[in-house]
Amino acid sequence: MAPVQPRALAFALIALAACGGPGASGPEATAGFTVGKPPRQSAPSNSVGGFSIDLPSATLMSGEEVTPCFIFPLVVDGPSRLVGGASLTVAPGMHHGNITTRPKTGEGIRACPPDDAGAPGEALDIAAGGAVLFASSTQISGTEWQSFPEGMAYRVRDGFEIVARMHYLNVTQAPLTIAPSYRWYTIDEGSLTQELGPFAWVDNDIHIPPLSTWTAGGSCEFPAGMHLVNVLPHMHKLGVAFDAAFVGGKLDGQKFLDSPGYDPDRGVLLQYDPAIDLSQGTGASFSCTWKNTLDQEIVEGIGDNEMCILFGYAYPPQSAFSALASGAGCVYLAPPVP
Repeated sequence: MAPVQPRALAFALIALAACGGPGASGPEATAGFTVGKPPRQSAPSNSVGGFSIDLPSATLMSGEEVTPCFIFPLVVDGPSRLVGGASLTVAPGMHHGNITTRPKTGEGIRACPPDDAGAPGEALDIAAGGAVLFASSTQISGTEWQSFPEGMAYRVRDGFEIVARMHYLNVTQAPLTIAPSYRWYTIDEGSLTQELGPFAWVDNDIHIPPLSTWTAGGSCEFPAGMHLVNVLPHMHKLGVAFDAAFVGGKLDGQKFLDSPGYDPDRGVLLQYDPAIDLSQGTGASFSCTWKNTLDQEIVEGIGDNEMCILFGYAYPPQSAFSALASGAGCVYLAPPVP
């Protein structure tokens, strides 16, 4: 299995990266251990500054679905460029938001040009040296925290801007007004113990028959030790389970993720402390399970369709491997070179 160079992340990070195998069946359920828990619900104790963005408000009618995109200046308050935590505050109606950084293209707050608004724009941002600033639980409402254990953080670079690619969906019977707010908290550079890098594993080989329960998944092997710190399953409303487990070694088949995959009320973001050390084996497997209550086939996509993505952060950054799915197996992606 050969590495794919950074530009191949255009098919991987943020709703496009994946690790997968044949579509109709995932790994068998195994007795395992689940050590993840929701991350700290507050800013890092050693925060020394940060930055923020507030999205323009949007009103959606019942059933309306839109995908706005905005560019913001990256203006960091304080001496550090290391992000140790972040929060999102939003009312009902946000399906998810993908927030990244990339090299500056202009000045001020502005709408994205048409060719920036959709995939694979996020992955190209990362391939150009950008950071994944936030990926939220599906249809989350209220405040969601993305924070790391003390001393862990990812780096944002000078000369970059923020791109917010949003996905709003009003599943209620009344109009909704949505105005997400994001806050990021930087930590003292001298307190860093582990620098993190983003990854994404996705199976996009989704073909769920009408009125059926269906599982997809596969396994990936990685060439170097990867330590998982935060994970965020991404599924839509038909999702009922998202699992992940070790591959190879003494822990082969042992679960480290046992998630409903979709939970707008509580969110599905998990943190591991200590980190999940995949070097105990040769890689990882994952599976997504859906219960299709509709009289139509469901495939990969938005609207009524589904996704199977595991976003996350891992260390060291050069071992934060993403991966691509196909019916033939899994191909890992080399992280961008700094």
